[in-house]
Amino acid sequence: MKAMSRKIWLGVAAAIALMLVSTASAWWYGDPWYRPYGSGAVTYERQNLMRDHGWAMQDIASMFEGRRAFDRDEAVRLARELEATLGDEMLKNFAPGTWVAGSRARPWVWRDFRAFRGYAIGAQQAAQDLVGALEQAPGSEEIERQGAWMTSRHPAMGRWRHLSDDLVSMQAIQAYTRLNANCHSCHAVFRGWRW
Repeated sequence: MKAMSRKIWLGVAAAIALMLVSTASAWWYGDPWYRPYGSGAVTYERQNLMRDHGWAMQDIASMFEGRRAFDRDEAVRLARELEATLGDEMLKNFAPGTWVAGSRARPWVWRDFRAFRGYAIGAQQAAQDLVGALEQAPGSEEIERQGAWMTSRHPAMGRWRHLSDDLVSMQAIQAYTRLNANCHSCHAVFRGWRW
């Protein structure tokens, strides 16, 4: 009976010790929302902004690929959101000294900030081009001259579907491709694994 009581107390003590160690390691190595002040808060905002960028890009891609119904107004809204939050607006969240444990930004973001800013401005320009290309459906002359991307997997009858709204101009596809390539190359250079 006494041995059983001792085993229970040892188990409880081990569980408490494990809980304290895991909390301390989560605070040190975990995401910055464990520290809601200073550079941790800036890192948290930066990560949320980047996550929102990724979701907007995925939504536009799913519309282009036909996995989701193409809604021109929604695609333009998403592209405008990207345009508004890229460039200098995004750079506000990359102030010097805002790297904390749990951040995936590599230290050379701040060492070569001009190159990083170039990526941010290039992404904003590509998003601006995407907005301009998505605002209007391509006309029949443009379709004959350059072609168009049909987002629906089940197109309606007709040669060009002139009255359909799910045609996307090749300029929109090219602008999206430039934006996607810009984001991926910037992440390849300036973003690493979680430390």
